[in-house]
This record gives sequence, C-alpha cells and structure tokens, in this order.
Amino acid sequence: MTTTYTASNSLPFAALPTTNGVVQYFRATMTNPADATYAPDGLAAAPIYGLGGQLLQGDEIVAGGNVTLVSHIGPMLNGGALCWVLISSDGGAQQVANATRSQHAVTLGQISIASGAAPGDVKFSAANSVPAGWLKADGAEVSRSTFSALFAAIGTTYGAGDGSTTFVLPDLRGEFIRGFDDGRGIDAGRAFGSSQKGTLHPYDTTDNKANGIWSASTTQNSGAASQVAMGVDPYSTTDYPTVTVGGVDATVNYALPGLAGDRGYSGVARPRNIALLALIKY
Repeated sequence: MTTTYTASNSLPFAALPTTNGVVQYFRATMTNPADATYAPDGLAAAPIYGLGGQLLQGDEIVAGGNVTLVSHIGPMLNGGALCWVLISSDGGAQQVANATRSQHAVTLGQISIASGAAPGDVKFSAANSVPAGWLKADGAEVSRSTFSALFAAIGTTYGAGDGSTTFVLPDLRGEFIRGFDDGRGIDAGRAFGSSQKGTLHPYDTTDNKANGIWSASTTQNSGAASQVAMGVDPYSTTDYPTVTVGGVDATVNYALPGLAGDRGYSGVARPRNIALLALIKY
C-alpha cells in the first residue's frame, strides 16, 4: 500500500519543482509500510526514492519523525520525471546502494546472500520466534510490494492472494518436506509446491487378538485414543473416499476410521520427529 505524505509550505508552490535540489521538510504523521509518495501544497504526488536509488520498501519514514526530502529530475530515477529523494527521517531505516568497495556499507540483501539465505529459502528454527528478514511459513497472505523479493522468487505457487496486491506463503505447519521429483520418476506426477496426503496405516484395537489383516493390537479400543496409542495421525476421510476397513468377517466393510472395539481403526503413518518453527526468507 502506497503512503502519500503531504505538507504545506509557508510560501506555497505554484507548481511542482522543475529542477534538482529543492528541499522539503515536514513532520511525518504515519510510518510507511511500503512505497511512498510526496505531494506538497495540494499538487500532484511524486514517488519517494531512497539514497540507494530504490523506491521505499517500508519503515524508512517513521511517524513523528522529522523528514527531509530533495527534488530529483534526471534519467537515473523515475524515468526522468520528478521524484523526491529521502535524505533523512528521525528513527527511520536508511536505504543504501549495494556495496562495491571494501569500506562501503552493505545492504541487508547482500548480507543475506553472503550468509547463504536468499528470498524463498526455508529454514527450521529451534527458537519459537521470527528473526529479522524472515516470515513464518504459515500460509499467510502478505503484500506483493512489501515482500517484493519473495514474491519475485515464489510468485503465486502457494496461492494468488487477492490476485493483485497480495500472495500466499507456503504453509509448513505440521508438514514433512519431500524433495521435488523433477522428472526422476520416484514421485511422478507431482507439481512443484503441491501437497500430498498421508499413507493410511490400519491396525487392530482389541485387547488380546488380531482381527482380519491386522497384526498390531492396543488396549485402547476407541478411535482417537487408539491413534494416540499407536502413534498415528488423524486424517480427513474425504481424502480416502474409496477406502473401507474390514473386520472379523472378511465380507463386511466399515467406513473410515473404523467401527467398534473389534473392528479396527486407521491413521496416517509418521516417522519419529521433532516440532520446530518453519520460516521463509523474504
């Protein structure tokens, strides 16, 4: 969402500047969440760029801060049309260009690349908190402009959001990760980024015998309790519309997840695991 800043000069502009170097000062009433524009004295708004030559990305201007802008007209920015360059803002993040010499300041993007993390990379953290430069991989709908580098990396693979200003993050909560087959044929037919249902594991729930095809027993003989005892996950029966569970009588079938204490239950198998926080780099 573009934030438009306005100000009134003691000697109002009759028209927008046509030269470089016209300075403007104002007190910001809001913090910019993404890109921003400036419109002095009720005239047309023009985009604000940072000192790194990029449009603002968010938090460069802070509510209550004193802001200094300077006009710029030239081929380097905004296609040669008028724009404003942010010189300073109290408490705001300062934009810099990518470093090209040993003593230059580096950007967050360069640090991320040097550390081996690029937009779209996923990691799991043993700390239950989100570090700077990362988002929870929780299926949230986020801004395409605020997280433009991440949007450029993953696009609408995991959801198009509102179709114009937002997109959807992958939701890795409670999920295992499997390598994309990419033509190998081990997991053929899978689209990149697609999800896959779990493999059903049927088991007996009686106290002292195994029924039908099952060879495992548990003293728990109700669906939810038996799943806990056997270490399997619950599932949606709509994922398995043609599957039934057999019992003592081989000619009798029961709807999933099972029926009564001697008819068996089923769950989705899982390996031994540990729960960590899934994060995605933006």
